[in-house]
Amino acid sequence: MLFILLITLTIVSAHQNNPFMCPDGYSNYLPVKLPSSWINGSANCFEKDATRPDLDIFAVNNDTYILRENKCINYEAPFMYLLFGNDTVLLIDSGATVSFVSLPIQQHVETLILHWCVAHKKAREDVELVVAHTHNHDDHTAGDAQFQYKLFTTVVGTNVTEVSRFFQLDDWPNTIGSYPLDSQRQLAIIPIPGHENASIAFYDCATGLLITGDSLLPGRLYIGNFSANVDSISRLVNFIESNRINVTSILGAHIEMTQQNTTDYPKGATYQPKERLLNMSLEQLHQLNNELQQQWKDGFNHRHKVYYDTFIFDPKPSELPPLTPGERVSVHGFIILPLDQLGYVWISHKPMFRAPHDFQLAFLGLVTNSTVNPLPLPTNITQLSNQFTIEPLQQWSLNDLINGNITNFRTKLYTGNFEQGGRYLCDVTINIIRPLLTVVQLNETEVESYQPVSYSSYLLSNSTLTTDNRIHVYLLHQIRVQPDFDSIVHATINPADCTTDIDRNQLSNLLQQNGNQWAFPGIENDIGDRLTRASGSVRAQLLGDIYNTICKINVVAEIQCTIGPDFYEDCNV
Repeated sequence: MLFILLITLTIVSAHQNNPFMCPDGYSNYLPVKLPSSWINGSANCFEKDATRPDLDIFAVNNDTYILRENKCINYEAPFMYLLFGNDTVLLIDSGATVSFVSLPIQQHVETLILHWCVAHKKAREDVELVVAHTHNHDDHTAGDAQFQYKLFTTVVGTNVTEVSRFFQLDDWPNTIGSYPLDSQRQLAIIPIPGHENASIAFYDCATGLLITGDSLLPGRLYIGNFSANVDSISRLVNFIESNRINVTSILGAHIEMTQQNTTDYPKGATYQPKERLLNMSLEQLHQLNNELQQQWKDGFNHRHKVYYDTFIFDPKPSELPPLTPGERVSVHGFIILPLDQLGYVWISHKPMFRAPHDFQLAFLGLVTNSTVNPLPLPTNITQLSNQFTIEPLQQWSLNDLINGNITNFRTKLYTGNFEQGGRYLCDVTINIIRPLLTVVQLNETEVESYQPVSYSSYLLSNSTLTTDNRIHVYLLHQIRVQPDFDSIVHATINPADCTTDIDRNQLSNLLQQNGNQWAFPGIENDIGDRLTRASGSVRAQLLGDIYNTICKINVVAEIQCTIGPDFYEDCNV
């Protein structure tokens, strides 16, 4: 307790030694008008004009603009902020798309600057554009390349050293910086590491707007460093209170919450017709601060995810205690997905929407110690239509496996589903290769809005490419809301059938990344519309991709499909 008190006193002292004052007579002198809605994507991003306009532009006033990327270009749909002063224009974040072909963010910004210059009878060279960032994640920095080496433009670096140097933050993260756009319009720069190491907030004296990036927004607040986040949000609250700052609104970098309290759109959503407003209040900032302080006081073993009406407090797994050891004990069945190198397999847990099986898991494994020789698994990646399952010889804790306390287990191997008359082949040992690539707890009460069907891809072949340049993958359906379905298909991707902004020499590496998330716009998340061999070739959008990659994916065969919520009955029955 004394240690926590000393930390708090240190933070408060730092703020007292670095008072911030808006210029006399120039506090909140610009009017603030915020929108009641945004262009919020499309149910089918492959429809004509779904990506138009590519950027939603809203004028808060004549000197302040909010920009939002189209969700059909990148589901993150980050917000960017353009603030004008007589000498300097500040762009906060550059968006989630690299190429000017998919999103010409630099061209959009220059157009706004030129219009402003005409209105204020200025030449373009009289105004310097500065591109800074709320934090160093790709969905906020991807557009930087479009601004590099442009006239009258400075792009601020993204690591702590570069941010500290540019904004003259001598004692990171305790120094509160001042950054003038001119003699009247001044910003406070507040370091708030926690979501990301170089996170900062911007307070604008002219409007009273507090821009917080991903540290506070109507959505999932991912906490990458818990202790740093505790200090940072306390620092932000102390900055406001000790300097008697007037905050008209708090603006984050995304909208992920629905208008229904405590309910978010699923990650990867490209259509949010009933999303919550962007602007947040001091009440929500204090809610976040109180939650952080309380969980810090309660200790590491009591940290947990919390649903608030307007945001979700969501520490990353590394910042949370492990699952309770010894719980979720059962005979846990798995599906085995052979690779082209004998013995190596992808392993998918057979889930349910209730404990002890309420996790969707996928991980790489090595099969050894078979009671028959050779191991009866195929390596011909062009003929993988059979289903293989395993039934462990004894009960054990799924929590212990997820926590890393189980490294291998002995099991029976079957061709077909061992729960429905599968044929026994042999006993084997499964050696778990970490990290686990998919770990999703299924929530039987959670309600999420409709989205297109989505699958995660896992590389089937260890070879770089097959002779015909097709990449073979397993696609694992992302289970969302019960009853749903658990489906795995064998598919191929030909890089030549993709449109993308990435260099063609790097495209194959991008497509072979395990855990890639693919959305299939126009195909509902319904068992009757799932991917099967009859689907043939379907277009898919790579989610969270700064290169706007869209590919034709050819479905070779459905390996298995069962119907939730218990995932026992075959989808074809």
